[in-house]
Amino acid sequence: MTGATGGRPAVDERHVLAARLAAHRLRRPDLPDVPSAVGHLVAVQGQEFHPALWGLTRRLDPGARPGAAAAVAACDRGEVLRTHVLRPTWHLVRPDDARWLLELSAPRVHRTNGTMYRQVGTDGHTAETDLVLAAVQDGARTRRELAAVLGEHGRPLEGIALGYVLMRAELDRQLVSGPLDGRQQTYAAFDDRVPAGYGPLGERFDREAALVELVRRYLAGRAYATVKDVAQWSGFTLTDVRNALALLGEEVAAVPGAGALDGLTLWRLADADERVLAPGPFAGPVAPDGDPDRPVVDLLQSYDELFMSYGESRALVVGEGVDIGDRRGSSIHGIAVDGVVVGRWRWVVGTRDVAVEPQWRRAPTAAEVAAFDVQVAEVAEHWGLLVRLAAR
Repeated sequence: MTGATGGRPAVDERHVLAARLAAHRLRRPDLPDVPSAVGHLVAVQGQEFHPALWGLTRRLDPGARPGAAAAVAACDRGEVLRTHVLRPTWHLVRPDDARWLLELSAPRVHRTNGTMYRQVGTDGHTAETDLVLAAVQDGARTRRELAAVLGEHGRPLEGIALGYVLMRAELDRQLVSGPLDGRQQTYAAFDDRVPAGYGPLGERFDREAALVELVRRYLAGRAYATVKDVAQWSGFTLTDVRNALALLGEEVAAVPGAGALDGLTLWRLADADERVLAPGPFAGPVAPDGDPDRPVVDLLQSYDELFMSYGESRALVVGEGVDIGDRRGSSIHGIAVDGVVVGRWRWVVGTRDVAVEPQWRRAPTAAEVAAFDVQVAEVAEHWGLLVRLAAR
C-alpha cells in the first residue's frame, strides 16, 4: 500500500461529516431491525446497555423501530450478544460475528489485561473458571449467582477480581451474554448462543482474512476514516490496519483531507454509494430539504459509534467544551445539532414516565428547541411511557 490518493479531490470536514452521518444511518435510516444495525456496524460499544439499544434504533427505518422492550427481546433471543471484544470493554455483536471477532482480538485484549490479571490472581485458567463454566451448563446465571457458586465452593470472588475472571472466560469463547433476568445481565455458555464456524470467514479462522473483513465492514458503516481512526476503534496496530488496506487493494480508496482535515489521508470503500459520499441535501448534516432554518437534532448515547469509531478525527462531531461520557455529571449523552454535539442530556426512566433533561453548552435557537422536542417524543415512544421534560 503506497497511501497515494491517486489525484482524487480533497474532502473537507463538511463533506466527511455528511458522509459519516449517512453511512452510520443517522440520516435517512433504512435498516430493518436491531440485529441488522449491529451487523452493519460490526461491533457496537455497549457498556451502557439500554442507551446502546436506543442508539441502534435510531438507525432503523422509522416504521420498523421497536420499543425498548422489543429491542431487549432481540438480545434475550440471542439475535444480538453482549461480550468483551476488540478492546477491554463491552460490545454488542451478532452471533455469526462473535467467534471470529473474539479469536481475532482476544490475544491483544489479553495482553492489555495482563497486569490486572496478575494483580487479581486470574492470570490463566483457574479453578474459579471451571466452577463458573460448570454453573452455566444448566442455564444462564447472573453475576451475583456466579459469585454465590464460587463462595459455596470456598473460592469467594467479588468486584474487579470476579469481573476479570468472567471477562477472561468471554475472551476465551467460554461465556457470552444470556437473556436478562429481570434487570440483571446473565452469562451463558458460549457454544449455546454462538453458531459453529466463523461466519463470513467460513469454517476455518484466518487472521489475515479476519482483519480484511473487519476493516472492510468498518469502512462500510463509517465512511471516511484515517488509519489511526481504524486502529483506535479496533484495538489493532497501525501496521495491522495498513496491511488490511493493502490487501483490500482496489476495494478501497485513499482521499486527501482539506480544511480542518488538511494533511490527513482518509480511506473509504471505492464503490461506496455516491449518494452517501456526496455533500448536499441527501446526506448532509442539515435538514433533508437543505433548509438551515430546520436543523436536525440527534439525541445520541454517550458511547455512540459516531463518537467511538474515530480517534484522530473525532473532533469533527464534538463541539468545543463538550465532554461526551464524562462521569463527573449526571448528563452523559450527547445532543447533536446538524451532526455536531453541542450539549449533553440524560434520561431517568421511572415506572410511569421518563424524564429527559437537556444541558446545552450554548443557548439553542427556537428551531433547535423544536427539533429537540421531536426527539424527546421519540424517547417517550421508545419506552412506552409519558415524558417529563426537565428544565432546559
